[in-house]
Amino acid sequence: MRKILGIDLGGTSAKVGIVNQFGELETSFIVKNDKSNLLENLAKKTINKIEQLGYNYDIDIERIGFACPGFINHEEGIVILSGNLNLQNFDIKTAIKSLFKKQEVYILNDVNAAALGEYWTGSASRYSSGIFYWLGTGIGGAIVSENKLLSGEHGFAGEFGHGGKMQTLFKCNCGLNYCIERTCSAVSFGKTFTKLVADNNLTSIAKLFKNPNDITMEEISKVYKENNKPQEIRVLIEEIYRPLFNHMAIMIQALDPALVVIGGGGSGMGTDLLEIIEENVKPLIVKIIRDQITFDLASLENCSGIIGAAYYAINNWDY
Repeated sequence: MRKILGIDLGGTSAKVGIVNQFGELETSFIVKNDKSNLLENLAKKTINKIEQLGYNYDIDIERIGFACPGFINHEEGIVILSGNLNLQNFDIKTAIKSLFKKQEVYILNDVNAAALGEYWTGSASRYSSGIFYWLGTGIGGAIVSENKLLSGEHGFAGEFGHGGKMQTLFKCNCGLNYCIERTCSAVSFGKTFTKLVADNNLTSIAKLFKNPNDITMEEISKVYKENNKPQEIRVLIEEIYRPLFNHMAIMIQALDPALVVIGGGGSGMGTDLLEIIEENVKPLIVKIIRDQITFDLASLENCSGIIGAAYYAINNWDY
């Protein structure tokens, strides 16, 4: 049975797994990043771990799918820019080939990989089209249409977190002003929530949190569930996510997908978040589309990037 090494490289660690040709994750593990020796450390520890697990790396692993954050030239395997990894115009494909001793190496953006994972064996597996929103440190996106991942003319499609000036609270680090990433990502959401509670002197909400001066997304989700979904908190959630709702509505109208999938740390509110998104986005789209669109949560959790990277590496194979 063909086996693919799927690697999802993040800012602090890499999620690594072995996936077979049917999309089944046989094993997975984490390799912490060594910033001074990033790829060399990753290759050495990955190969050693695979051998320890009883695989023969040289024989069993046929291809590598490698997901990386940032602007990626998928065809050439070049990292145009990755702020999280401090890489620019870096030929990561050639480096991976050399360090991992494999010639069949395929590079793609990390959120595109997560979307492909959900499309192959996760929430989107029954659909031929979908829009994917990953709410993490930033906001990433991906588009699948007619069973194909759309990468755009320059390979940068899916940068949903930037552009458009959809909020006015915070400027963005990307060089543009007021991107949705600065208010609606999982990390930024807590900061925005904290600011709104303080600016509006919302003491009834502040007292529900241990440290009202530094409220996190995880805490908001927990307090919301444990206190029977207070309307005051829901109003703030809706206010913060309003730019995201508008973005989703525009994308749905433009692309007519069957499905919208929400993943990443920001999806930790689960069905509560899904309910809020549906109730706010659907009124912003025309009825003929509204009645047919489906919203769902990513189902593969931390494995979606591994599985999607593997899918990208084998999608031109004959099974």
